[in-house]
Amino acid sequence: MMIEKISRDICLIKYRNFPLSEFEKVSDEKNCYHPKIHSLYWLKSEENLIKEIVLLIRKLNINKLIFLSEMNKPWISKFTESRKDFKPLIKAIEYFKSHKIEKKFNGGVKVESKEFEKFLQNFYVITKCDGGFFDYNFMNENEDYIFYIHYSGELKVLTLNEKSNVNFIKFVNETNLLIKPDSADL
Repeated sequence: MMIEKISRDICLIKYRNFPLSEFEKVSDEKNCYHPKIHSLYWLKSEENLIKEIVLLIRKLNINKLIFLSEMNKPWISKFTESRKDFKPLIKAIEYFKSHKIEKKFNGGVKVESKEFEKFLQNFYVITKCDGGFFDYNFMNENEDYIFYIHYSGELKVLTLNEKSNVNFIKFVNETNLLIKPDSADL
């Protein structure tokens, strides 16, 4: 199966390095968990962002990606699902619905390599169009990298260990992704 849904609880048990956050209603506080990271990079592309991300992911020898929201909420909001004003958004919602990723689903999604480009294109459309779709991260199965696409068209990459950082530095230079100057080793 090229796209597999994973219940939120199972995803959190299997992939413990996902950043998480939740608002505590009584105290009105945001509680967060972030894994220990090695380095943080912000990347941008003058070319096709999604094609460059897929190229980087393939160069890093990643065959599967897991996507999950930091907060416990459905993938597709009621408002976004009801919008009929932007054809790319309508197509993106239809794409996710065709994979049973609908308004009530709040879990993780595992995507195989063959589907990376199509999935990420639709994922990015929703990222740009839905202000509530701001906290979705994705990582490889071995939990070496955490990726985050910002609606502005920048990619955040967190390397979680020295080996993944060395590989990232080696392969990012083989793409048209540019490391922004404010990136840092931590």
